[in-house]
Amino acid sequence: MNSRWIGALLCFFWAAAIAQPALAADGLRIATFETDATPPLGYDLGYSVVKGVAAPLQAKGVVIAGAGKPIIMVAVDWMEIDGRARDEWHALLAKAAGTTPDRVSLHVLHQHDAPGINFFIFDERARHGLAKPVPPGVPDERTWVRSVMENSVAALTRALRQAKPVTHVGLGKANAEQLGANRRLMGANGRVAMHRQSTSTNVYPAEVAAQLKVDADADGHRLSIFHPEEAKAAPEGLIDPAVRVISFWNGDRPLASLTYYASHPQVSFGKGLPTPDFVGLARERRQKETGVFQIYFTGAGGNVNLGKYNDGSDRAREEFTGRMLDAMRRASAATERFALTPADVEWRTTDISLPAKYGAFKDEARAVAADTARPSKDRIAAIGKYVRAQALEDGTTLAALRLRQDYAVYLPGELFVEYQLGAQAIRPKNFVATASYGEQYAYIGTEKSYGEGGYEITVSFTTLAAEKVIMDGVRKLLLP
Repeated sequence: MNSRWIGALLCFFWAAAIAQPALAADGLRIATFETDATPPLGYDLGYSVVKGVAAPLQAKGVVIAGAGKPIIMVAVDWMEIDGRARDEWHALLAKAAGTTPDRVSLHVLHQHDAPGINFFIFDERARHGLAKPVPPGVPDERTWVRSVMENSVAALTRALRQAKPVTHVGLGKANAEQLGANRRLMGANGRVAMHRQSTSTNVYPAEVAAQLKVDADADGHRLSIFHPEEAKAAPEGLIDPAVRVISFWNGDRPLASLTYYASHPQVSFGKGLPTPDFVGLARERRQKETGVFQIYFTGAGGNVNLGKYNDGSDRAREEFTGRMLDAMRRASAATERFALTPADVEWRTTDISLPAKYGAFKDEARAVAADTARPSKDRIAAIGKYVRAQALEDGTTLAALRLRQDYAVYLPGELFVEYQLGAQAIRPKNFVATASYGEQYAYIGTEKSYGEGGYEITVSFTTLAAEKVIMDGVRKLLLP
């Protein structure tokens, strides 16, 4: 994100990065690092507060050196992260690795029993005397998140001392079975008739289910939790079934593996028990069984979830973990390895600015937020509107890692799967993996979808013009 406020900070980090000792320049090398990203007891998760821990959350990253300045890719077991927090993290990691922030790409996986981080809203609420209450002994958002950032920098610094030579890249894919399905079930009138939710049973937190019902009634669509058999019987619809795996090798020895799949990654949520959910559980089991460092990136699955097959139970989570693990194994077994040289590796970026639904109302929303005579809930809602509109207009950076003639694309927001399929269509003869959720922009539909209604469009902060902007940017990344 190209936020003006952080420009001076980034310049400082860029200057400092130049002074950092460079990694050994004798060919390609890779370093892997991870740090705990589990929030403390009492921390607000949005849908609940932390009451315990089902499984630890992780921030996991790789550094590729030897092809220009180091390239850093990180995936975090959080629900969302805004551009302000992400930019700070990018700058800190870049400084530690002796690179620049534009060569860092940090994404979240979007699990729902996990933190959502938004420094911009945090700062604005504090500025207007509307800071979110924090229980005694529980750190606030900035304090805790910065501690995770600092720990990740320390882990990266240690990892750089143990960077290993890379001689080959591996590319593999296999279709997942009975995982994702499109959640927009269309009616004969060309509009969404039913929103296929994440579960076939109503295990949603009560307030979430109530708000979904209000929004659905206003839009004219039904909710699958009230029509579970119909939703389960409906076809999977448009998805990308492939689990894609990129691996880095030193001769015959695998060093790191990056997995990409497009679907919402939650089986259930709202229990106050942080979990990396089935995708993170499968990732860690794969790492344990192979001894190879594993990272998972959630693809463009904004309109894809588990709802056709999922009842929200602990048994279901275990089954989905097994299905993902099986697909990862099969993708690895199907991997083809290719020799990799520094000339084969390139990091590409392009900046975009997205059209904001509330862009014309930013000043009005700011006035509401500043009006102390108004109810706090109205002021807080206004902050959310102008913050998100400003973030969209300030812009963000799209990135792609080129490996020979194959690519991994790194994109913001909760994109529909059509964006991922569109990226693949640009280079149909090549391997193209996609990571989404790089910066919290909520749902970003296709141009056509904004006339079809549905839950995602109801809560989207962008307009139908977003598709052209993003896909034009993706073409710049993928075409010579």
